[in-house]
Amino acid sequence: MADNAAELVSLTIDGVPLKVPKGTLLVEAAKQIKQEIPVYCYHTKLGPAGLCRVCLVEIEGTPKLQIACNTPVADGMVVRTQNAKVDAGRAMILELLLVNHPLDCPVCDKGGECDLQDYAMAYARGTSDLADPKTSKPKGVDLGPTIVLDEERCVVCQRCVRFDDIIVGDPQLVLKDRGVRDMIATASGDPYRHNFTGNVTELCPVGALTSKTYRFKSRPWDLDRTQTTCTQCSVGCQMFSDVRFGVPLRTMSVEHDDAISDGWLCDRGRYNIGFYDAKERITQPLYKRGDTFMQISWDDAFALWARAITDAIHLSGPQSVGTIGGGRLTNEEAYVAQYLFRALGVNNLDWRAGRQRQATPGSRGGTLADLERANAIVVLGDSPADRAPVLDLRIRKAVKRANATLVRVAPLDVSPVPSIDVVDVAQAAAALPATASSIAVVWDGIDAAAVERLLDALPENVTVRTYITSEQGNARGAETMGMHPRFAPGFAAAENGLDTEAMLAAASDGALAVLSIFGANPALRHPNGPLVRAALAKTPFVVVSELFMTESAKLATLVLPAKGAFEKNGTTLNATGDALPVNASLQAPEGVLSDLEMLVGLAEQLGVNLPAQEAVHAAVIEAIAQAPAFDLGDHAFRTRAAQAATIPADGLRVAVHSNVFAGDGTSAHDERIVALRPLAEALLSTDDAKVYGVSSGDRIDLEAGGLTLHNLSVAVRAGIARGTLVLVDGLATAPANSFAPGAVVRVVHVRKGDSTLVEA
Repeated sequence: MADNAAELVSLTIDGVPLKVPKGTLLVEAAKQIKQEIPVYCYHTKLGPAGLCRVCLVEIEGTPKLQIACNTPVADGMVVRTQNAKVDAGRAMILELLLVNHPLDCPVCDKGGECDLQDYAMAYARGTSDLADPKTSKPKGVDLGPTIVLDEERCVVCQRCVRFDDIIVGDPQLVLKDRGVRDMIATASGDPYRHNFTGNVTELCPVGALTSKTYRFKSRPWDLDRTQTTCTQCSVGCQMFSDVRFGVPLRTMSVEHDDAISDGWLCDRGRYNIGFYDAKERITQPLYKRGDTFMQISWDDAFALWARAITDAIHLSGPQSVGTIGGGRLTNEEAYVAQYLFRALGVNNLDWRAGRQRQATPGSRGGTLADLERANAIVVLGDSPADRAPVLDLRIRKAVKRANATLVRVAPLDVSPVPSIDVVDVAQAAAALPATASSIAVVWDGIDAAAVERLLDALPENVTVRTYITSEQGNARGAETMGMHPRFAPGFAAAENGLDTEAMLAAASDGALAVLSIFGANPALRHPNGPLVRAALAKTPFVVVSELFMTESAKLATLVLPAKGAFEKNGTTLNATGDALPVNASLQAPEGVLSDLEMLVGLAEQLGVNLPAQEAVHAAVIEAIAQAPAFDLGDHAFRTRAAQAATIPADGLRVAVHSNVFAGDGTSAHDERIVALRPLAEALLSTDDAKVYGVSSGDRIDLEAGGLTLHNLSVAVRAGIARGTLVLVDGLATAPANSFAPGAVVRVVHVRKGDSTLVEA
C-alpha cells in the first residue's frame, strides 16, 4: 500500500481537473492552479485552525459551504471557490470581522499589505446592516521590548498564539476573555520576549501586532526592497532589506526559504539594523599620534599601512607580520586577504579572535533538514539559542513534531521543549535512546576534547550528523577561504604560520611588527584579555577595520572605516556549508570602504597583483566544493589547551557564555534594541549563592590580579557547577575576558537588593 505522499487524488477546482497527494488541504490544492482562497487563521507553517471561516468554498454534494483550510481533498471532489453563494458567505464573515474594526487604514502600519484591507475590497459588501457604534478597545498596548498591540484591530485569528505554541514551543501569547472582549496578552502578564517575537508582526494579517522599530515609519510602496542574507549569525537566513531614503527601516523574512530559515527570522537579524546611521560610526581613516587619533586620507592610510608591512618584512622577515580576518568578511574578502598576505610570504593568518577553535564540522556535517529528521540531538557547549537561534528552532521542531530526544550537556538556560540535561558527555552518551538510528551533534566549536569523547562514545551503527554554531557569521567561510595558519583555500595544506594565540604571544614578546585585524575584536572577545591588550600595546603598527571604535580599534595605530553587510556584495558560507548571496541594499557613507576595497588599495601600494573579480569568484566556488577530510575536534584546530575544570579552594573560576545580543559593535550602537541587550550578569550556582549570601538581583564586585569588575547583577541558576561563576561574553561594560584564563576571582563587595553594602 502506497503512503499518502505517493497516493494521488483526482479532483476538480473551478472547472480545472488536477491531481494532488492524498491528505492535501483544499487551500493548498487551489494554489496549484494559481487560485487564491482568502485566509486569516490558516498559515502553511502553522497548519489548519478553522477559526476565521473566511476561506469558505462550495463542494458539490455538500449542502453547506465548507472551510478550505481544514478540509482535505477527496477523490472525485468538485470544488468551487468563486460563485454567488461563496461570495455571499465570505461577505457575511467579513462583515462580522469589520463590525468593531477601526477605520484607521490611513495610519495603520499594515496599510498597503493588509489582508483584511485586500479581502474587504475583493469580497465585502459596500454597506453594513449594523447601525450600532463600534466597540472601542485599547490602542498602543506595550507587549514587550519589540511589539505593540492594537487590540481593536485584532480579528482573533490566533496566528500569533499558535506561532508561540507550535513553532517556538514557548506559549507566552494567549487569548484572554471571550466574545467581543477577546484580546491577545501574555499568559503571565510579563513582557513578551523570546528570540523570535518579531515574526508575529508578519504573521498578523491585520495591523494588530506592530513592530516598535517600524511603527509609523513608512508605507510599503515607499520602500526599496533587496533580498540578501542575514550575517548576524552563522545560519544565513534569507531576508528582505526594506530601505527608504537610504535608511534601513525593516527586514522581512523570505517565505519560501525552507532550506535555511524555514521562513522565520530571529529578533537579532530582524531588528539589529539601526546602527548603519549611528552617529558614532567611523567614516574616515584615523591615525594615532601619541594618544590622539587624527583623521587622514585613504591615500595616506594605504601608504602608512604598506610602508609598515614593507619595513617589517625587510627588517625582520614575513614572520613579523600577522593578520586576523574575522567572520564579518565575505568569502571574497577572506580569500583576497589570505591571497595578498601569502603573496608577501606572510603565513600568520587566522580568523579565530574569540573562544571558538573550529567552524567547519567536517565530513559528517549535515543540512538543517537532516537536523529535523534526527532521532536524537546532543547539544554541547553554548546554547544554540544564543549562537544560532533559527538553528535552535530546527531542534525544537525535531523534538515537538518528530519526538526526537534532546540531550543537553551542562546547559545554562531552560529548554522550552522537553530535554534531558546532563553534566558531562559520558552521561550524554548514556542518555541517548538505544533505538536511535540518526544522531545530531550540535557543538559550539570550543572544547575539542569533550566533543571527541562524545563522538567516540556514540554507537558505530548509527548515522551521525555534526553541526557547529559559530561566534561569527561567516566563520566557516573564513576558514574555508584559507584564513587559517595550516590551511590554504579549500583546506589544502599550507606552510604553517602562527595562529591568533601564537601571534599575540609573539607580539607580547616584541616579535610582531604589524598586525592587521579585519572584522574582529579580540580585545573584547578573546578569552585572554590581558594578553590581547599587552600584545596590541607592544605591536608597533596595528590596523583595525571597523564600523565603530571597538576595544581593539581603540588600541590600534590605524583605524579604517568599514562597510556593513547591507552596504556590500559578495557571498557567505553558513553553518551547513551553503554558499549564500550578500546583496547591497544601502549606499555606504562617503569615505567608507569594504574590506575588499581596502585590500585592493593595500595591494596596489605593495605592488601585488590580485586576481580579477571573476577569478576570485571561481576560486571561492572551488574552495567551497572541496570536501573536508576531518571531523569535529580535529587536532588541526587544537591551538590552545583547554583549561581544567577544577573547583578552586577559595574564590570562583570564571566561565563564559554567549548571548545573541551581546557585543560592542552593531548591537551596542543600535539605539532601537537597547531593551534587548543583556545585563552585565554574574551567574552563580545555588550552593555558591548561599556561601556568599547573595540572591538574584543583588550586585557584586569581582577582583583578581589587581583588576576589578564592578556592579554585576547576580543571577542564581541551578545548572551551574559549584565553584564556577559565569559571565556574558562580549559586554564592553563588563568584559568577560578581563581576567586571564584560569584566574580565580573573589567576590569583594555585595550590594543587596535594598542597596545595603556588605563586605565579602
